[in-house]
Amino acid sequence: MKKNSIENFCEEIKDNYKKKGIDDFELSISDSTVLSAQTRNVKLENIESSSGIGITLDIIIGKKQATLSANNIEGLDIREFLEKGKFMAKASPEDPYAGLPETTEYADRIKDLDLEDKNELDNKKLINLALQAEEEMLNVSKVTNTEGGSASTSKSKITFLSSKGFFGSYNKTFHSVSSIAIAGRKISMQRDYDYSTAVHLEDLKNPTEIGKNAGERAVARLNSRKIKSSTVDVIFEPRIAKSLLSSFASCISGTSIARGTSFLSKKINRKICRENITISNMPLLSRGLGSAPFDARGIKSKNIKLVENGYFRNYLLGLRSSRQLNLKPNGNSSPYNLTLSEGKDSADDIIKSIKKGFYVTEMLGMSFNTVNGDYSRGAAGFMIENGEISFPVNEVTIAGNMNDILEKIIPAKDLKISENINSPTILVEKMSLAGI
Repeated sequence: MKKNSIENFCEEIKDNYKKKGIDDFELSISDSTVLSAQTRNVKLENIESSSGIGITLDIIIGKKQATLSANNIEGLDIREFLEKGKFMAKASPEDPYAGLPETTEYADRIKDLDLEDKNELDNKKLINLALQAEEEMLNVSKVTNTEGGSASTSKSKITFLSSKGFFGSYNKTFHSVSSIAIAGRKISMQRDYDYSTAVHLEDLKNPTEIGKNAGERAVARLNSRKIKSSTVDVIFEPRIAKSLLSSFASCISGTSIARGTSFLSKKINRKICRENITISNMPLLSRGLGSAPFDARGIKSKNIKLVENGYFRNYLLGLRSSRQLNLKPNGNSSPYNLTLSEGKDSADDIIKSIKKGFYVTEMLGMSFNTVNGDYSRGAAGFMIENGEISFPVNEVTIAGNMNDILEKIIPAKDLKISENINSPTILVEKMSLAGI
């Protein structure tokens, strides 16, 4: 792509939209490059390099709005693009909530969140990361096969322009390493994995640690048993616990609240969790995987408490849903480093306190009714007996209601903020476990 072609494209949109009879516009451009490597049996299997651009243009005429998209700037006829948007907007029904944010709602300055790693990874370094992870994994006793190691790096430039005069741009990098192990043979085989993601390469877990963890997790699941149905205390390990937060986030989105399709629709400022529970959304977290100085509409980001000391305080609000609910947008239109605060006791101490329970390390499928909160998922993990993890378990279903789950959550003291949704180990007492 030619230097400054994005800036030139923005200028041409700005110079021509009024000439086409368009009242307002928003332009969002993501320009990305990705490099990834996959290994299998400690040999390079594949390496890929790609680049792409995503263009989204919102056209507004009165109370009518239309969205266009394109994936190439070069050769795109600006006037024709705007004409198409005008035609689509005029053909659209009126929307009382259409329109741009107020001028005061835009990000007034672009805060430096340290989202760009200046140290670029070349092919050789990337391949070496994947090889290290896979080789260490295959050294684990009883690991019999591999689904490979992988490593990737990407860089994106996000550009946003509004006809109200807001222009914002920032760069963001993303690195990842993963490894997938297979343990056992024939009908007694198990698979598991480990991974790490980070904005900066130096914040990734060591690839040998990733490989070792993947292998040990797969081996630990060998000789899994089926168990009888029961009601037990359930512990969710951190990477599984975050799926509960994801389900919670879908219920506090402004869209769900405005439509009345969330069981939390009428519970704002009411107590929904234990008093020591705080759930935060942090788009301004330095080096955060989900960090952004402004949201998808250019609205300035800010860190907020969604649940504070057990009380439901804020929704995830986009511009349209904020207008539907007659609220001001809060720059938190989706999960941005959504995080459940940690508790006082270690995960080991919580396990020791349980006479009979289930420790979840994998969840499968999803049955979640956002309207009434009913929740059910397939799961695998380990039984807890007399305060100790005993034997591996598979083919069970965990069931409950999200109202009860939120009220019962007890977090451990092992929070690590490394992904867009983050949770410590959590205990939920007395959940239904369906087995044989």
